[in-house]
Amino acid sequence: MRPPALLVALALLALSVGAHARLLQEEPPQQQQCRPGKDKWDYYSCYAATPPCLTTQWGGDPQVPAHPSAANCTKIKDKDDYNPFVPKESAGGRDVIPPLVQSAQGASVSGGRTLGYRTGGAQDVQNFRENIKQGYLPLPTDITFEGLVKDYFFDTSNPNATKPCTELFCPAYLLGVSPDPLVTSAKGGGTAEPEVYLAVGLDSGIKESEFRRKRLQLVVVLDVSGSMGSPFDQYYYDALGQQKNLTAAEMNVTKMDVAKEVLKGIVGQLAPDDIFSVVLFSDDACAPKRMGPLRCADVDTLFKQESVDSDIPSSGTSGTALSAGLDLAMQELAACSQCQRGNPDDVETRIMLISDEQPNIGDYTTEGLGARLKKMVNNGTYITIIGVGLDFNTELVEAISKVRGTLYFSVHSPGEFKKRLVQDFDYAVTPLVFDLSLAVDSASLATGGDTGGWKILHVYGSPMPNDTALSSDGTVMKIQTLFPSPKTDQGVKGGVVLLRMRPPTAGAASRPLALTVAYSDRTGKSFSTQRAVELPAGLAAAAAGGGGAGFLTYYQSSGVRKAVLLARYADMLQGWLVDEWAAIDKSKTVLVNATLCAAFPSEFCPAVQAASAYKVEKASNGTCSLGRWLPPGACALPVPVPVMIQLGQWERQSKNLTVNADARQAFPAFLPYLESETKAVGDTTLKQEADLLRKLVAKEAAADEAAAAEVANKEQL
Repeated sequence: MRPPALLVALALLALSVGAHARLLQEEPPQQQQCRPGKDKWDYYSCYAATPPCLTTQWGGDPQVPAHPSAANCTKIKDKDDYNPFVPKESAGGRDVIPPLVQSAQGASVSGGRTLGYRTGGAQDVQNFRENIKQGYLPLPTDITFEGLVKDYFFDTSNPNATKPCTELFCPAYLLGVSPDPLVTSAKGGGTAEPEVYLAVGLDSGIKESEFRRKRLQLVVVLDVSGSMGSPFDQYYYDALGQQKNLTAAEMNVTKMDVAKEVLKGIVGQLAPDDIFSVVLFSDDACAPKRMGPLRCADVDTLFKQESVDSDIPSSGTSGTALSAGLDLAMQELAACSQCQRGNPDDVETRIMLISDEQPNIGDYTTEGLGARLKKMVNNGTYITIIGVGLDFNTELVEAISKVRGTLYFSVHSPGEFKKRLVQDFDYAVTPLVFDLSLAVDSASLATGGDTGGWKILHVYGSPMPNDTALSSDGTVMKIQTLFPSPKTDQGVKGGVVLLRMRPPTAGAASRPLALTVAYSDRTGKSFSTQRAVELPAGLAAAAAGGGGAGFLTYYQSSGVRKAVLLARYADMLQGWLVDEWAAIDKSKTVLVNATLCAAFPSEFCPAVQAASAYKVEKASNGTCSLGRWLPPGACALPVPVPVMIQLGQWERQSKNLTVNADARQAFPAFLPYLESETKAVGDTTLKQEADLLRKLVAKEAAADEAAAAEVANKEQL
């Protein structure tokens, strides 16, 4: 008996749905054919590339001509026949590099929760933490608000929401008001003028269980230059004149070793029909693995001898032509006959750059590298930057990564990257919201002598430079990209941006803050929502200086309270670091642009005499400079991105960790506030920040004691 047609159709439908549920992305329309001999690892092709591609020292004899035939190449063999899924041991039998991942093809995301979002740009502040740990002075760009918040979860649920979010993006607006802790401490516990903040929670209606990443078209670009051959606890460019004492184990593990592990981990997360290529660069660039589906690549062979481990030396080679690596990656994508184009709903085209970001040859200007990234975006290609080592140059990355679809991580060991790679890979390669902007209705703003309007002072969490400047159309925030982020009972990981504002003056005919959020999805479709925000009457009077002391501290959620804490913490640390680096190179005067100088820093810290406290000097063209960013008893100021980017070379030099006198007063004054807020929001992971401040205070106290003892000894002699 033949089954009814309806049952047959339902059975076929069930099989189809089950097949799709087993994949991370939708199946391509048809399976691409493998190309015999074309989808394998072919390192010999590097020798046929334009000289001085990767230099002939890789082939053994450095005197071999630049274009040797394959027969003349003496290839380096891996004595350990290394398999990335088996720990590599040192001579003493201790694991040096643990396996990064055990299996791949990526498990699908599961769970009944909805997702939130996090911004692009910095995805952590590990470089900052690791430099402090190793006794080096971080760069100001090592610690950013958008990187810092990625370590924490934020409850930004809207207390006024009447129904759950069902849209692609649902902003939640939450107010927070409290006095500056450094000024309050200087007043001996007295109350300072309160500061007003508005948190924008980055929520969505997308269910975790329904999320699927797109099929990937990926080029992994690996830096194999000389700086990648240095160990993790040493700055490569310190080797020019400074002697380092390393243990045998430390000398065995280089940035290149870990970079290769990251490369293998990335490949391990790909699905069979993801298309990928591998590009290597130093003086020039080559592609030993051309674009092709993963299922055609013979991954087992790729990760054994005659491939990644045997061909790429741990010591690295020659200079760093980052531009050459990016250019070849784009050529690989352009020449890919198997790649799909113009269909962002089906595929994600991305370049993953693994480097310490210290280019020294080719086009390594901010403008040149930034133009390349913008060209990639115009061609529908996005980039992920994975910084390797203590000397990963966050200044360069901050300068060039302000384009859509870009995000960056820092890595100091395979272990720390393992969890992130396995759990967050699908989210990190699937941007969903683009060109997010927040605009204020001009009728809400204070202009001229108007005292009934609002002033937007600063935006935290936007990876865009000059994000404190109000544009002519009222736009106060621009975020190029939002990536999905997991949500727990604690909230969304990294899911917040923050506005610092000045409310209408007390007694004025105040008006609500009218906000419009606009954004687009992957296909370019545009959306917008409007919302009006008002301070409660008593709170508005207190915030504007009109009394109401009972409302001096007010938060609509623990999420906005935690965001305010971390914004102040980041401001303080950035101010300390700008002062430290300015003292190292006193020949440079770092200017604040004229737009900001009109209200900077007086609008941010009205409780002190700003001009004298911060040693403000104004130029005739409207720009200004600050002689100190963290004066005693004054507010910690948000440091504009152009001010933080002050070093002139991308080959980052290390400096020993120091804490100046101003910071030695600020850090202990900030600690009680940090500890009380940690208890108030119920997040014990914030204790790592208190521990870090204590370490900085203790270090300088020990240094002072040692200096005093030395003086005393000299006096006795």
